[in-house]
Amino acid sequence: MATDRELLQHPQNLSQNLESWLHQCLLLAESCSVAEIVSQLQTITERLRFPGFRLAVVGEFSRGKSTLLNRLLERELLPTGALPTTATLSTITPGTEDSMVVSFDSSPEVHRAIDAASWNDLVVTDSDGKEQEVLAEVQLTVVHPWLEALDTELIDTPGIEELNTTRAAIVFDLLSQCDATVLLVSATLPFSMTEAVFLEQEVIGKHIPRIIVVVSKLDTIQHEQREEVIAVTRERIAQISADIPVLPSYPVDKDMNDTEAIEAVRSQITAMVKGGNHKAWRSQQVARQLIDILTQLIDIGSVAIASAKMSAAEHEQALRKAKAAIRTTELQWEQIRLELDRRRLQHGQTLKENIFSSKSTLIEVLNQELSQTDNPKTWWERELPSRLRRELFSLGQKSEEFLLQEIADDFDWLTAEVSRTFSTQMTQQPSQKQETLEIKPNLPQLETSPIQRYRWLTRIGGGVAVIGSYLTGGTAVVAIALSLGVTILSEQFLSDQLEEQRQQV
Repeated sequence: MATDRELLQHPQNLSQNLESWLHQCLLLAESCSVAEIVSQLQTITERLRFPGFRLAVVGEFSRGKSTLLNRLLERELLPTGALPTTATLSTITPGTEDSMVVSFDSSPEVHRAIDAASWNDLVVTDSDGKEQEVLAEVQLTVVHPWLEALDTELIDTPGIEELNTTRAAIVFDLLSQCDATVLLVSATLPFSMTEAVFLEQEVIGKHIPRIIVVVSKLDTIQHEQREEVIAVTRERIAQISADIPVLPSYPVDKDMNDTEAIEAVRSQITAMVKGGNHKAWRSQQVARQLIDILTQLIDIGSVAIASAKMSAAEHEQALRKAKAAIRTTELQWEQIRLELDRRRLQHGQTLKENIFSSKSTLIEVLNQELSQTDNPKTWWERELPSRLRRELFSLGQKSEEFLLQEIADDFDWLTAEVSRTFSTQMTQQPSQKQETLEIKPNLPQLETSPIQRYRWLTRIGGGVAVIGSYLTGGTAVVAIALSLGVTILSEQFLSDQLEEQRQQV
């Protein structure tokens, strides 16, 4: 029997059979009055008839999807920036002239010029920084030799930060209609747990036959660290599938330049698109989706048959049991929620205690440095700001490590609790215990180049995004760090000594 890998390399074309299979399955779903499955069958029936090749670029917010497409097409087509931007599905196809057509829900199509101003009402945040809900599709036609030779529809998708949002649902629906996928992951936060679930359930789970992973934002970290980032990403991807290639979007080797790196990605996409029978791949994908739907219908039918065999008394008894089971399950989940909340509050309190216990150590170190300096004024204006910056960066990183470890411990507890209570398995890679939070007075001198400074901010910013949502709404860690800085600067004895030495100067 052929393996999945062999079927992908030499897929059998099932197109002639699928029309009949889909029709029979549709009649069966309609007879069972299962509207959701009927809708799914209608969608994949249309999918089978799509012309051309469709490739979606997907990933979480701010992973660089639009930037990658701009680099592949060598022009600023799509909006980019530090904040998440694209809020629409944007399709890019080859043509003889450039054009941009925007389709809002229940509104006529609007033709626009391809420039930055045309995207103002199509991004996640408006000019005031407020989030805006956008339901629109953008069709871009561009003149580009590579895209013309590729003869493919490229699709830039909205970022997915959570798997249960409206934008995520749009992306999931699109993926079932694509022939290939490029998944963007960031070098600063390589392949998170959410990305692993997304890849496994929504990309591989949709039976997409061609997948590649591209690591973005490598230009924000130093060259000597890039190879390690790529290796870690490849290792994590291989735990899900060993057949998915992982490519850097920027050079890993110092002998390679940016142009060569993006050309390697372009070549991989070309090989993915050109390397096989599109109709055969698509027929295999639709056939697997049809198997999933038939499995659902079998389950629904089995329940309906069992229910039909029950007497009225058995129906009533089964209903009472089901309601009792629902109440019991709700109570069990509430107990788990309360325990998680208790642990959250405990971690927040421990973090505060650790930070404020570090305050005296830091003040003592700064006080000693001040007492030993020959020029307090210069120390105050030049030494103290950079010293505080290094110390607070270090403290922020240690706080991040502390809380991420506690979150990992909570996940281990949750895994065991869910398994014990509901006989359901959850998986997560074990993590090593981090050291106790502390400030070491003699920190090494750190370079403060713009790239490394950006890397620090990205790492701490990513940690705060996780920690803030885990704690109390996203501001706890920042508030603590700022409070610590203000406390240090406002310590009375420090102010007194500095004022005294200033007077002496």
